Amino acid sequence: MSRQEERVRAILRLRRMRIIMIVGYGIIVALTVVGITLFSTWQNEQILSKKINDMTVSLNAQMEMNLDSYLARMEKVGTLAFAMDEAYTYDATDDSNDEYEAINTEKAITDELKSLCLMENYVDYGIVYRNNHTVGKVSNGTTELFGNSLYTSLESMITREKTHDGWHTGYGDDYQRIYYVKRVHDNAVLVLSFYTTELEHVFDNPDSLDDMTIRLTDENFKVVYSSSKEDTLGGDLPEQIFRYTSSGVTGGVMDLSNMIAINSTKVGWHVISSIPTNIVMRERNEMQIYVYIGAAIATLIAVIAGAIFSAKVSDPMRLVAISNMEDED
Repeated sequence: MSRQEERVRAILRLRRMRIIMIVGYGIIVALTVVGITLFSTWQNEQILSKKINDMTVSLNAQMEMNLDSYLARMEKVGTLAFAMDEAYTYDATDDSNDEYEAINTEKAITDELKSLCLMENYVDYGIVYRNNHTVGKVSNGTTELFGNSLYTSLESMITREKTHDGWHTGYGDDYQRIYYVKRVHDNAVLVLSFYTTELEHVFDNPDSLDDMTIRLTDENFKVVYSSSKEDTLGGDLPEQIFRYTSSGVTGGVMDLSNMIAINSTKVGWHVISSIPTNIVMRERNEMQIYVYIGAAIATLIAVIAGAIFSAKVSDPMRLVAISNMEDED
C-alpha cells in the first residue's frame, strides 16, 4: 500500500470519527434529556398523586365528621321531646286511662312534638306505642311501610344498649328514609326520620372536585346515598370500589381505576369518596405533553449544537492531513 493510499485512509478515518463523534454526542444528549424528563415526570406524578390522595382522604374524613355531627344534632333534638313530663310518663296502652284526659294529654304531646319538628325538615317525629297507637307526627309512608308491625319493627332498631337508641335504614329494601329510634319507656319508642336526599347538604363537596362521587352505605355496604345518578339506593357498590370496602380497607387507596377514601361513622355506616384516576391525572397528562415537546426541542437544539461543535473541533485535523498530502505531492 502506497503512502498516498495510507493518507487517504487516514482522512476517511477522520471523517468516520467525526461522524461517530456527532452521532455519539447526539445519543448521549438524547438519552440524558429523556432520562431526566422521565424521572421528573414520574416524580411529579408520585407527588401529585400523594397530595390529591391526601386531600381526598381529608375531605372524606371531614364529610364523615359532618354526618356524625348531623346525626348527633338529630339525636339531641330527639331528646328535647323528653322535656315535657307527659312524653315519657303517658302510656297509651294503659286501659285505665281516662278518655278525656288521654285526648288532652296526646294533644299536648302532639303540639310539643310538632313545634320541635318545625326546627328540622323531618318526615317523622312522634311516639309509637306497643299497640301501634301514634302520637305526634308519624307519616303515612312510615305507617304503610311497617304496617301492623310498626312498633315491633321500630323497637328492633334499638341497637345501642347504653343509650337505648339506634339508627336504621333499608327496612323492606326502602332506602328513601333514615330512621332514628329511642326508647321512651317499656311500651313506647320515639321515632324520627328524614329523607336521604337531605344528605346532599351534608355531603356538599367543593366545586373543584365535581368529578368526585360521594357515597354513604349501611353496615352491609348497601348504598344509602350517592351523588352519582348511576347508583341505585339500596344497590351494591361498583365492583372496583367494593373489593376494597369488603376487605376492610380504611383511609385512602389508589389503583389504576380510582382514588378511594373510606371512613366509618359512629353509627357503623361508611362514607366512601372516589374519583377516577384518569380525571385526577388529566392535568398531569396535559402538562407532560408540554414537557415532552420541550424536551424534544431541547434535544434537537443540543444535537445540532453538538454537531456544529464536533465539526469545528475535527475540521483542523482534517485540514492538516489534507495539507500534508498536498506538500508531499
